[in-house]
Amino acid sequence: MKIIVTGPKGVGKSTIGKRIAETLHIPLFETDEIIESLFEETHGNKKSCRQIAKEFGESFFRELEKEAIKQAALHDWCVIATGGGAMLFSENRIQLRKESIVTLLKAEVDFLWQRMQITGIPPFLQGADAFDQYCQRVEKLYEATEHMSDIIYTISKENEESAHEDLIQQISFILSQWMYAPNTFGQVLKVTTFGESHGKALGAVVDGLKPGIPLSAEDIQKQLDRRRPGQSTVSTQRKEADSVEIVSGLFEGKTTGTPLCMIVYNKDPDSKAYESIKDIFRPGHADFTFWHKYGIRDYRGGGRSSGRETVGRVAAGAIALKMLKEKGVAIVAYAEEIGDIKGERVDINFIEKNPVRAADPDKAHAMEEAIKKAQADHDSVGGIVGCIVKGIPAGLGDPVFYKLDARLAMAVMSIGAVKGVEFGSGFAAARMRGSGNNDQMSNGKFLTNNAGGILGGISTGQDVVMRIAVKPTPSIAKIQKTMDIHGDSIDVSIKGRHDPCIVPRIIPVVEAMVALVVYDAWLLQERIGRYDGTV
Repeated sequence: MKIIVTGPKGVGKSTIGKRIAETLHIPLFETDEIIESLFEETHGNKKSCRQIAKEFGESFFRELEKEAIKQAALHDWCVIATGGGAMLFSENRIQLRKESIVTLLKAEVDFLWQRMQITGIPPFLQGADAFDQYCQRVEKLYEATEHMSDIIYTISKENEESAHEDLIQQISFILSQWMYAPNTFGQVLKVTTFGESHGKALGAVVDGLKPGIPLSAEDIQKQLDRRRPGQSTVSTQRKEADSVEIVSGLFEGKTTGTPLCMIVYNKDPDSKAYESIKDIFRPGHADFTFWHKYGIRDYRGGGRSSGRETVGRVAAGAIALKMLKEKGVAIVAYAEEIGDIKGERVDINFIEKNPVRAADPDKAHAMEEAIKKAQADHDSVGGIVGCIVKGIPAGLGDPVFYKLDARLAMAVMSIGAVKGVEFGSGFAAARMRGSGNNDQMSNGKFLTNNAGGILGGISTGQDVVMRIAVKPTPSIAKIQKTMDIHGDSIDVSIKGRHDPCIVPRIIPVVEAMVALVVYDAWLLQERIGRYDGTV
């Protein structure tokens, strides 16, 4: 997280930025100082920004400024004070906007001009029309920066001494909002999903994508088609095309670097089946907990707690899957177990050729029959999803709180029906000895993969191997005991269109969430880099 302080010359961004940094006990980086340092490194002599601009021209100065901003943007938990002129260039705005709170300082132009008579007028503002030039530059700065600023603060003689205190209060408020963002996921690539099962639409906003990435609705639709309902007799019969519409962040087939918003409109909601149970807590659902947390809930299909919420996840994950594929990384999930039927081999090419997405051709039919049997009994079954990440390089992930396996576990555990996850030998490691569980190495490679491709929270370069436990669908027609919002006991039978087994349709959701974590970890590693300069 960075705090960007910018504004026109004379507004006091360096002084205010320094006071904010000192109060928060974080470092301050001024792009002007970085520019001077870069000039000295390349030319061997020291000059001020004013001298550089005067002797070499504004174009030379701006190119040096772009490099300074790239360097400044690599820092984290800091204040960056940068000139307003820098924000006129889109590449600079993109660099500074990521993971940042942008603070734009404004002031009356006459106030700024008077101050510059003391501090010095820039060399590129000369001549009889210098003031008019400056007014135009300030206006352009505001036009380019206001829309992307988190805080806009007007400086005056009356408040300039206390401005940093006011700004810190606003920054603290924004940080508290960021820290409580239960619908947003990711560090560099941030995904916010929205929508409810029976609402007007669902979707996702993806922020942090680099500009210029080729992308189309078809890239997203391929993954949504794998998740959509009504694909077989062992899934819900709700008919939704789940056609995606990209409404922002894409121009002429390429990402623009701005938030990319995708929407899928609900076409076949049927809320009638929920009217009779709107005051009843369905067993196994989040009705009870949502009611106690919020005091209000959308009873139509569970609202936000419905499995249909995963539309946004799959849409966002489709982008991550596409980017990882270009890097040689493939993510494959499949039904390893359904009910008491367990697959014994993995044929990746068979997964999309059967309705339960089993990887074992010999067990797929038995898995399908287990679902149909439960369905005939007005019941449901769960299962285990296997997931393999192939082609992942060594070095992704972080050693403590953002371990790759910890982030992957959080990602898949955030999927509504998931109740457990293990990596490599997983829980079986508790019954092994160290000599049996350790992955020994020889001739430049690991001899086994009990770690599941992750050691110390960082990828080893082997396949990342996961197993995810999926509970039986809680919406069943079998009569069950429950209570209503008044605490009265009642029997309930859930009507409507529901999956008798969630496993087949959760598979693209698992792949999407895993892809988002791996791609985000990759982007984070690109920022950090190795000591030798490689990623």
